[in-house]
Amino acid sequence: MTLNQLSFNQLNLNQLNKDEQRIYTALQSVIDPEIGENLIDLGLIYGIRIQNNIAKVTFSMTSHACPMSEIVIESIHDSVSKTLTDHIELELDLVWEPPWEPAMMSEQAKQRLGWGSTA
Repeated sequence: MTLNQLSFNQLNLNQLNKDEQRIYTALQSVIDPEIGENLIDLGLIYGIRIQNNIAKVTFSMTSHACPMSEIVIESIHDSVSKTLTDHIELELDLVWEPPWEPAMMSEQAKQRLGWGSTA
């Protein structure tokens, strides 16, 4: 897996500023309703960046056919919006590349789901 295929939970959190870290923390509370794990540990969050008063969250779903995608998107919006100051606009960017795969999950999520290591 190359660096651009790494999920966000595998990247260095020290790269985030304090506002971006608050967004990260908010996303840890967003649970995928089908799997019962948070989006960070599932590896569905690909990026968090605040630039020019826009907070951009780049994320994916486990599949194109995810029946709960609208609920997940609404949950991301609601959770992250609570962390933003009035002058910051939220932009959600749903992407399909790289495609999500179980290897992107944190080791903790794999253990909780009984999957063991898929690395």
